Amino acid sequence: MDAYNSVMDRIGQAIIDWSDPQGNFRGDREGWFLCDFRSAGTIALAYVSFVVIGSYVMPFLPAMDPYPIKFLYNVSQIFLCAYMTVEAGFLAHRNGYTFLSTCNKFNVSDPPIGNLLWLFYISKVWDFWDTIFIVLGKKWRQLSFLHVYHHTTIFLFYWLLSNVLYDGDIYLTILLNGFIHTVMYTYYFICMHTKDPKTGKSLPIWWKSSLTSFQLIQFTCMMAQASHLIYHGCDQLSLRITRVYFGYILSLFVLFAQFFMNSYIKPSKKSKMA
Repeated sequence: MDAYNSVMDRIGQAIIDWSDPQGNFRGDREGWFLCDFRSAGTIALAYVSFVVIGSYVMPFLPAMDPYPIKFLYNVSQIFLCAYMTVEAGFLAHRNGYTFLSTCNKFNVSDPPIGNLLWLFYISKVWDFWDTIFIVLGKKWRQLSFLHVYHHTTIFLFYWLLSNVLYDGDIYLTILLNGFIHTVMYTYYFICMHTKDPKTGKSLPIWWKSSLTSFQLIQFTCMMAQASHLIYHGCDQLSLRITRVYFGYILSLFVLFAQFFMNSYIKPSKKSKMA
């Protein structure tokens, strides 16, 4: 175990050193819950292991639908995400942050966004329940590469941001993602209570496709901000992380766009042809 912890600590330190070679933007996260890489890396490995093992084991077991847990989970997500959205907006307004300013100020020692960014990062652990419900319910169509990639990488990426890029322009990702997730979990909550009495399956809701459209708009805004900061050479953040951030969000945009095409555009074309 000591050898494992040592390796994980070295990996985490190497990532932080590469992201912030001058040491200008990293904060002291000693003692902050899950801000060490051994914890974050172990959680990510456990998550992927659960997906793999669950995919092999659950076909031999009956599907489970823990309604009380899902009910409380969706309600908690609606309130948590709504809070983070509103708080990010208030903090941005109080500190004079703007969407397309040349560079919003980054405060290393007393970051206005620091605590909220940490909460946003921790909330990505809570998001793993989405996958647990999918595996327990044997809803294999929902257990896509996009789903697992999204949950794993966004958790690890925000581990990095909670250590190195936890103030200033990062407010926008909390504001946008918090809003999208508030709408998304509201949709999930509604789906739980709109089921066909004969089949027990959730009835389609007309604005389902809008969720993915909102996601694509969110990614577009994030990439616009990152492009703006890179173009102007912002010195209030690590441009290395900003470039990686742009590439990462672009990968999500491509995957979600592909999902949108396969789920909503192609089926509608086939129905028209029929």
